[in-house]
Amino acid sequence: MDKTLQSYIKQVSRNITDEDISLLLNFAVKRDLKKGEVLLKDNEVCRSFYLVEKGYLRNYTNKDGSAINLNFTFEGGFTTNLKSLYSHQASGVIIEAGEDASVLVFELDNVVVKRNTHPQIMLFVRRLMAYMLLQAEEHLNFYKMHTPTERYRYIEKNNPQLLQRVSLSQLASYLGVTRETLSRIRAKKLTAK
Repeated sequence: MDKTLQSYIKQVSRNITDEDISLLLNFAVKRDLKKGEVLLKDNEVCRSFYLVEKGYLRNYTNKDGSAINLNFTFEGGFTTNLKSLYSHQASGVIIEAGEDASVLVFELDNVVVKRNTHPQIMLFVRRLMAYMLLQAEEHLNFYKMHTPTERYRYIEKNNPQLLQRVSLSQLASYLGVTRETLSRIRAKKLTAK
């Protein structure tokens, strides 16, 4: 079993057994994506959660013809559209490869089949949902409580790969500012040195 994949899963559910991890991974379908390839389309019902092995995925929505970036998921991270997955309603979020990527796709209906014989699998799914909800709440609170400059500085310190791998336009959208404002924020940092 791939130790890296095992560690990604154990970050969500530490008590899951190696046997259950193997079973869970048996349900996964590996997909290699080219940059810009879409995993979840706008108005499609989300039926899966995704584990990024290589590359990154971006979650975004279109508003008045502009892409609003909501999240970026890098190696070892899980993503989905929880609202659509839970409600079985059409997603307003698009999930696509931000660069060439390899992902494991876990179709929830296939995983749920084992709930009676392998309760650890369902426990993992519940913990994963809670884990993603907590991350979303943390992101929302952070977004509301800090200025764009403070958000940029936090990313710079705690998630530099976001600055290295995501385009300035996408980063500006993620921070909720224009590209010009982002350039000013970055310029202030350079002049402060």
